[in-house]
Amino acid sequence: MAADIPLAIDHFRYFAGAIRAQEGSIGELDHDTVAYHFHEPLGVVGQIIPWNFPILMAVWKLAPALAAGNCIVLKPAEQTPSSIHVLMGLIEHLIPDGVLNIVNGFGIEAGAPLASHNNIRKIAFTGETTTGRLIMQYASQNLIPGTLELGGKSPNVFFEDVAAHKDSYYEKAQEGFTMFALNQGEGLHVPLARPRSEVHLRRFCRGRNQARWQGHPRKPS
Repeated sequence: MAADIPLAIDHFRYFAGAIRAQEGSIGELDHDTVAYHFHEPLGVVGQIIPWNFPILMAVWKLAPALAAGNCIVLKPAEQTPSSIHVLMGLIEHLIPDGVLNIVNGFGIEAGAPLASHNNIRKIAFTGETTTGRLIMQYASQNLIPGTLELGGKSPNVFFEDVAAHKDSYYEKAQEGFTMFALNQGEGLHVPLARPRSEVHLRRFCRGRNQARWQGHPRKPS
């Protein structure tokens, strides 16, 4: 929550400013031809978000789509259906009826119809790769363009000499190792090259782990 809410607010502010900077252009090609461009919304866009960072994940998609003048149908993850409704309760008086719509449900009953509906002009999805493939299949039925942000692996490889020098590289290596579970505490593992590597691992993590503390995010004291 300490990251979810402040970053969501900042994102809305950014795109509110971007709206004011929107400008078209016009140019004379010859005596009889004028070229101009202007921005117009796509129409109704579909958005499907995952359960981690339930507010920020929504705002990442909502803010630019609203700024561009689109209407939205958003499906939150079935694991976190309530967070988005709290947000809607705070901003519903700012948005005309029908512009922003929330649909709860599982993927097959809500996500699939949303991604394949003929009135959807674009679909945006964040989630696991397997589901992303299905979203592409559903959207292809009506040639709906899509943007997919899918899961992946970003391995860090640490050798025994990682702590040979206490420099900025060492600090960043520690940060990457201890913050891989910053958000929700994923169940990840660390393979060790040799049995004695466990000693180096404990030494490597001790400083960072001792500097971190647990507590309620709304009570920083």
